[in-house]
Amino acid sequence: MKSQRIVLLISLFLSCTVFAQLEKGDQLFSIAFAPYPTTSNGEKDFGVIAKADAEFLFTNRFSLVTSAFYSNNTTFNNASDISFNAFGVIPSLQYYFVNKEKWTVYGLVGYGFGFTDRSFRSSENSAITVGALGAGAHYKIGDKWYLKLQLPYFKAQNISFDFTEVEGVAPFIGVSYLL
Repeated sequence: MKSQRIVLLISLFLSCTVFAQLEKGDQLFSIAFAPYPTTSNGEKDFGVIAKADAEFLFTNRFSLVTSAFYSNNTTFNNASDISFNAFGVIPSLQYYFVNKEKWTVYGLVGYGFGFTDRSFRSSENSAITVGALGAGAHYKIGDKWYLKLQLPYFKAQNISFDFTEVEGVAPFIGVSYLL
């Protein structure tokens, strides 16, 4: 009788753990921000990159994420007197290496498009492509809420005028909500 209780308790514990993980069919909505330091005309500016993610897990390990981003290079400091904004969409594929009850760790790869309002010659704005490769994690802080940390390496290439807009690692921090 005692062994049956132990087996029952272990089974209940394991089933609770399984159901608390992110699972196939789950949907998450996230918002996150990253600092955006830039140098223009030898002057240092400081802005922010903001993004909103809609994520759908099509297996317990793989998810498809659509990220809408907005950036401004002079949100907090405009020493160069050159301000520019960018916005766009980056579809990404994520793989969860760790998918536990309280936390997850994943890798991501994505490629998308956007626009920047930098003016060149007679053009009012420019088209950009954005590639991203990185890692991230979620830490459960509530029933459906997660703290999100993401470290993607990204490169934004201006395809209108053939130069690199920005390139590097951006440490995003934000929150995710399980729908």
